[in-house]
Parts: sequence; C-alpha cells; structure tokens
Amino acid sequence: MDHVSDQRDRLEPRNSSLARLAPLGALAVTAGVTAYLVWPARRSSATTRKRRALIAYLRDHLSGADMAIRVVRRLGSTHRGTEDGTLFRRLSEELEEDRSIVKSLLKRLGASRRSIKRVASYASGTALSVTAGGAPGDLSLLRTLEALSIGVQGKRCLWRALQNLNWVPPLNGVNFVELEAKAVRQWEAIEERRRVSVAQTFAVAALRAE
Repeated sequence: MDHVSDQRDRLEPRNSSLARLAPLGALAVTAGVTAYLVWPARRSSATTRKRRALIAYLRDHLSGADMAIRVVRRLGSTHRGTEDGTLFRRLSEELEEDRSIVKSLLKRLGASRRSIKRVASYASGTALSVTAGGAPGDLSLLRTLEALSIGVQGKRCLWRALQNLNWVPPLNGVNFVELEAKAVRQWEAIEERRRVSVAQTFAVAALRAE
C-alpha cells in the first residue's frame, strides 16, 4: 500500500501541472482558430482598399485627360492651317485614345467613370479652353504648353505604375510599356514647341534689356 501511495504522490504534482496548463492550451487553440477564420476577411478588406485606391487613381487621370483634351482641341482650332494646328489635332486624337483605355480599365474594375472630381475638372477644362493658346509669342500659349507638358508626364507615370501591377485586369491589345513610350513622344513634341515658344515670348525682351 505504501508503495502505491508513493507512486500516487509522485504523479499528482505532474497531473496538477497539466491541469493548470490545459486552459492555456485551449486558449491558444482558440486564438489560432480565430486568426485562421479572420485572416481571409482581413485579406479581402486589404484587397478591397487597394482596388478602391486604384479606381480613385484612374479617375484622377481621367479627369486630367478630360481637361487636356479640351485644351488641345482649342489649340487645334485657333492654330488651324498651321504646323502647330496639325500637331495639336494629332495630340487630340492620341489623348482621346489614351482616355478610352483608362475608361476601359475602370469598366473592367466594375467602377463608374463618373466622379465629383471629374465634374469639377470638366468645368475647369471648359473655362481654361476659352483662354488657352494665343498667338505665337503670347505668354498664354507658353503657359498652356507647359501645362500640357506636365500633364503628359503625369500620364507617363500612370502607364509606368500600371506596368508594376500584375493584378490589373488585362485589356486586349494594350501594352503599358508601349503606352509609356507613346507618352514620351507626345511630351517631346510638346516640349519642342514649348522651347520655340520660349524664344518667341522672351527673346526680344532680353535683347532690349542689354
């Protein structure tokens, strides 16, 4: 009997320790199961946030395209029959093509093309197109060309950004690398005209200052 009693005494402390650890084990299991169940929801939420951010980003660029197209159309009209007029009409067609791609991306994402910013930019573009341009040598033309140059560089950033997003819904026949190269060519054409405008706008004033 004493031998059995001694064995029970030796086992009881171990069993009591296991009994104290049991709640902690149950808690750990519960925490693990909870984390497993919550993780898909968190992942889904993060994906939703990224999708919404991309939609907002595309809408911003769509608003900028609206404004740029209205300005370039105005320039093509006021410079009709000149080399500049030909350039601006070509840019107008290309910018419309680029805008249609952004619209298609929004459609693939299941998002509307409408936004408050786009309404505001449309109104701003209308107002700006009235004063855009001017005769060669006018400061207004130089300012307009610089605004277009900045806008096209922003569009180049858009195409480059989309090259790094492998989850963006693909569009048939659309290559973002080629679109970036196209934006560079557009910027170069505008920049060449802007540099000529700088000389036409300020050269005489500089000579008089001497």
